[in-house]
Amino acid sequence: MNIITLFINQLEQNSVIYEDLLSDIPRDILKVHRLGGKWSIHEHACHMAEVEHLMYDRFLTFHNVEYPVFQPFLQEKARPDIHLLELNFDKSVRQFKEERRKTVQLIRGFSDIDWKKEATHPEYKQYNAKILLRHLIMHDHFHMYRMEELWLTRDPYLKKP
Repeated sequence: MNIITLFINQLEQNSVIYEDLLSDIPRDILKVHRLGGKWSIHEHACHMAEVEHLMYDRFLTFHNVEYPVFQPFLQEKARPDIHLLELNFDKSVRQFKEERRKTVQLIRGFSDIDWKKEATHPEYKQYNAKILLRHLIMHDHFHMYRMEELWLTRDPYLKKP
Protein backbone atom coordinates (compact mmCIF):
# COMPACT_ATOMS: atom_id res chain seq x y z
CA MET A 1 0.00 0.00 0.00
CA ASN A 2 1.45 3.35 -0.98
CA ILE A 3 1.16 6.51 1.07
CA ILE A 4 -1.58 8.01 -1.13
CA THR A 5 -3.79 4.95 -0.65
CA LEU A 6 -3.12 5.09 3.09
CA PHE A 7 -4.08 8.78 3.17
CA ILE A 8 -7.27 8.21 1.15
CA ASN A 9 -8.30 5.39 3.48
CA GLN A 10 -7.68 7.65 6.47
CA LEU A 11 -9.75 10.41 4.91
CA GLU A 12 -12.60 7.96 4.41
CA GLN A 13 -12.30 6.68 7.98
CA ASN A 14 -12.35 10.23 9.37
CA SER A 15 -15.99 10.45 8.31
CA VAL A 16 -16.79 7.51 10.61
CA ILE A 17 -14.84 9.08 13.48
CA TYR A 18 -16.65 12.42 12.92
CA GLU A 19 -20.08 10.80 13.00
CA ASP A 20 -19.28 8.63 16.03
CA LEU A 21 -17.85 11.57 17.98
CA LEU A 22 -20.86 13.77 17.28
CA SER A 23 -23.30 10.99 18.17
CA ASP A 24 -21.73 10.75 21.64
CA ILE A 25 -21.90 14.46 22.47
CA PRO A 26 -25.06 15.62 24.29
CA ARG A 27 -27.06 17.88 21.98
CA ASP A 28 -27.75 20.45 24.69
CA ILE A 29 -24.06 21.48 24.77
CA LEU A 30 -23.46 21.75 21.02
CA LYS A 31 -23.82 25.54 20.87
CA VAL A 32 -22.22 26.32 24.22
CA HIS A 33 -19.22 28.66 23.96
CA ARG A 34 -16.97 27.36 26.73
CA LEU A 35 -14.09 29.59 25.68
CA GLY A 36 -14.71 33.25 24.94
CA GLY A 37 -14.12 34.12 21.32
CA LYS A 38 -13.72 30.46 20.28
CA TRP A 39 -16.09 28.23 18.36
CA SER A 40 -18.62 25.89 19.89
CA ILE A 41 -18.84 22.19 18.98
CA HIS A 42 -21.69 23.05 16.60
CA GLU A 43 -19.52 25.59 14.78
CA HIS A 44 -16.59 23.18 14.42
CA ALA A 45 -18.87 20.44 13.04
CA CYS A 46 -20.62 22.77 10.58
CA HIS A 47 -17.31 24.31 9.49
CA MET A 48 -16.04 20.84 8.58
CA ALA A 49 -19.10 20.33 6.37
CA GLU A 50 -18.60 23.66 4.62
CA VAL A 51 -14.89 23.10 4.07
CA GLU A 52 -15.48 19.64 2.61
CA HIS A 53 -17.26 21.15 -0.39
CA LEU A 54 -14.38 23.57 -0.92
CA MET A 55 -11.86 20.72 -0.72
CA TYR A 56 -13.83 18.64 -3.20
CA ASP A 57 -13.69 21.59 -5.61
CA ARG A 58 -9.93 21.90 -5.10
CA PHE A 59 -9.38 18.21 -5.83
CA LEU A 60 -11.61 18.55 -8.89
CA THR A 61 -9.42 21.42 -10.06
CA PHE A 62 -6.32 19.26 -9.64
CA HIS A 63 -8.03 16.62 -11.75
CA ASN A 64 -9.30 18.94 -14.50
CA VAL A 65 -6.71 21.72 -14.79
CA GLU A 66 -3.18 21.25 -16.06
CA TYR A 67 -1.71 24.13 -14.01
CA PRO A 68 -4.02 24.68 -11.01
CA VAL A 69 -4.11 28.06 -9.31
CA PHE A 70 -5.83 28.54 -5.95
CA GLN A 71 -6.68 31.40 -3.63
CA PRO A 72 -6.65 31.24 0.19
CA PHE A 73 -9.90 30.50 1.96
CA LEU A 74 -10.37 32.97 4.78
CA GLN A 75 -13.31 31.92 6.96
CA GLU A 76 -13.57 35.21 8.79
CA LYS A 77 -13.97 37.12 5.52
CA ALA A 78 -16.26 34.56 3.88
CA ARG A 79 -19.29 34.91 6.15
CA PRO A 80 -20.45 36.72 9.29
CA ASP A 81 -19.36 35.26 12.65
CA ILE A 82 -22.84 33.97 13.44
CA HIS A 83 -23.17 32.08 10.14
CA LEU A 84 -22.06 28.68 11.46
CA LEU A 85 -24.37 28.89 14.48
CA GLU A 86 -27.34 29.42 12.16
CA LEU A 87 -26.70 26.25 10.16
CA ASN A 88 -28.81 23.16 10.75
CA PHE A 89 -26.58 20.74 12.66
CA ASP A 90 -28.11 17.48 11.39
CA LYS A 91 -28.12 18.72 7.82
CA SER A 92 -24.47 19.76 8.13
CA VAL A 93 -23.46 16.34 9.48
CA ARG A 94 -25.25 14.63 6.56
CA GLN A 95 -23.67 17.09 4.14
CA PHE A 96 -20.20 16.33 5.50
CA LYS A 97 -20.69 12.59 5.05
CA GLU A 98 -22.08 12.96 1.51
CA GLU A 99 -19.38 15.42 0.42
CA ARG A 100 -16.64 13.29 1.96
CA ARG A 101 -17.92 10.23 0.07
CA LYS A 102 -17.77 12.26 -3.17
CA THR A 103 -14.27 13.50 -2.36
CA VAL A 104 -12.97 10.00 -1.68
CA GLN A 105 -14.59 8.67 -4.84
CA LEU A 106 -13.02 11.47 -6.90
CA ILE A 107 -9.48 11.08 -5.60
CA ARG A 108 -9.56 7.27 -5.78
CA GLY A 109 -9.84 7.86 -9.53
CA PHE A 110 -6.85 10.22 -9.76
CA SER A 111 -4.12 9.32 -12.24
CA ASP A 112 -0.41 9.53 -11.47
CA ILE A 113 -0.42 12.77 -13.45
CA ASP A 114 -3.08 14.27 -11.15
CA TRP A 115 -0.98 13.44 -8.08
CA LYS A 116 2.18 14.94 -9.62
CA LYS A 117 0.68 18.30 -10.63
CA GLU A 118 2.13 21.28 -8.81
CA ALA A 119 -0.26 24.14 -8.15
CA THR A 120 0.16 27.80 -7.34
CA HIS A 121 -1.20 28.96 -4.00
CA PRO A 122 -0.10 32.31 -2.51
CA GLU A 123 -0.36 30.99 1.04
CA TYR A 124 1.97 28.00 0.57
CA LYS A 125 5.51 27.48 -0.72
CA GLN A 126 4.46 24.22 -2.37
CA TYR A 127 0.99 22.87 -3.15
CA ASN A 128 -0.12 19.65 -4.79
CA ALA A 129 -2.90 17.11 -4.40
CA LYS A 130 -0.93 15.00 -1.91
CA ILE A 131 -0.28 18.04 0.29
CA LEU A 132 -3.97 18.98 0.05
CA LEU A 133 -4.96 15.43 1.01
CA ARG A 134 -2.66 15.37 4.02
CA HIS A 135 -3.78 18.89 4.96
CA LEU A 136 -7.44 17.81 4.91
CA ILE A 137 -6.71 14.82 7.15
CA MET A 138 -4.98 17.06 9.68
CA HIS A 139 -7.76 19.65 9.40
CA ASP A 140 -10.29 16.93 10.26
CA HIS A 141 -8.32 15.82 13.28
CA PHE A 142 -7.73 19.37 14.49
CA HIS A 143 -11.45 20.13 14.57
CA MET A 144 -12.48 16.73 15.92
CA TYR A 145 -9.95 17.13 18.72
CA ARG A 146 -11.35 20.58 19.52
CA MET A 147 -14.91 19.20 19.62
CA GLU A 148 -13.90 16.39 21.96
CA GLU A 149 -11.92 18.80 24.10
CA LEU A 150 -14.92 21.13 24.43
CA TRP A 151 -17.15 18.21 25.31
CA LEU A 152 -14.99 16.33 27.82
CA THR A 153 -12.46 18.67 29.40
CA ARG A 154 -13.33 19.94 32.85
CA ASP A 155 -13.28 23.73 33.21
CA PRO A 156 -10.07 24.00 35.28
CA TYR A 157 -8.19 22.09 32.56
CA LEU A 158 -9.68 23.75 29.50
CA LYS A 159 -7.13 25.94 27.73
CA LYS A 160 -8.10 29.58 28.04
CA PRO A 161 -7.27 31.92 25.13
